[in-house]
Formats: sequence, C-alpha cells, structure tokens
Amino acid sequence: MLVSPCVFSDAEDSPGWMSDGLPDEPWKEQKNELPAYPEKGNLLEVNINTGGQPFKLYIDTLSVRPGDDLVVRYTVVIISSTGIWNVSNEGLHCGERKYRRYAYGYEGEWRKQEGSPWLPVAGLGVNRYRKLFYNDYMCDQVEPYGNARQIIEKFRSKDFRIDN
Repeated sequence: MLVSPCVFSDAEDSPGWMSDGLPDEPWKEQKNELPAYPEKGNLLEVNINTGGQPFKLYIDTLSVRPGDDLVVRYTVVIISSTGIWNVSNEGLHCGERKYRRYAYGYEGEWRKQEGSPWLPVAGLGVNRYRKLFYNDYMCDQVEPYGNARQIIEKFRSKDFRIDN
C-alpha cells in the first residue's frame, strides 16, 4: 500500500498520519487473527525507562503484523520482578493515533476481548510504551508502516532504544 507524505504534529492529540489525495472511503478494520502465544525465545527486550517500576518489557517478534488498514498488530509481554507475565495482543491505529487490545494472555492461552474500544495513545505510567511504539517503532511518520522485519530491526537497533 502506498501512502503519500503526511503532515504530523508532536501534539499529544495529533490524529496520526494524514493522507493527501486518498479516497474518502470509510475506514474498515481488518479481521485480527491472534498469533501463537508468545514463547520466551521469541521475545525481544525493549530498553525503556520504567520510571522506577520493577518490570521489563518485551515484544514478541513473531507477532508483529502491519496491516493494510493502517493498524500494526503485535504482542507485548511485561514481566514483573517476581516473574509474572502480563501478556497483551494489541493494535496501534497509525491513522488515528489510537490503540486497541484484542486479547489478554492467561496461563498460556488467549482470552479474547471482543468489541474492545479504540482508545487514545497516551504516554503515561506503565502504558507509556504504546506512545513510544507509535512514535519510534511502528507508526513512522516519514516512512509509513514498513514490513514486520523492518519494524523488528528498529527494535533491535541501538539507535532506536529508548532511554528516557
């Protein structure tokens, strides 16, 4: 899918990508197929400042899927200092600067969140990773999307690691 250059503002309420010259058709979300449940060997640690919170954040490298509907789907795993896994399959809507949770992980299985709402991406607390994923990894304003391999390479690149 080819998307023309966009206008982007760093404002928290920016709608995300804005296309120029694309048809004014109503947006339609693609069906989300849940990926395989994450395995430790497929997790890539994302180096972010946790604000003193005792957890580590990982992205499941096999779950990253950019879609033609401007949504990048992925699984995030947050592991507490006691070893508890918090697993979530989510989507970032790059066209609207919103996210949606498709499923939670529980005891190695997915629990679907049918009809979950699209919510604004915010940069607060433990959930600030979504804003960082949006801005720095998945919803690149200069080169929209990329494929899954390119997105994972951004995560692996030291230049894209988040220290603040």
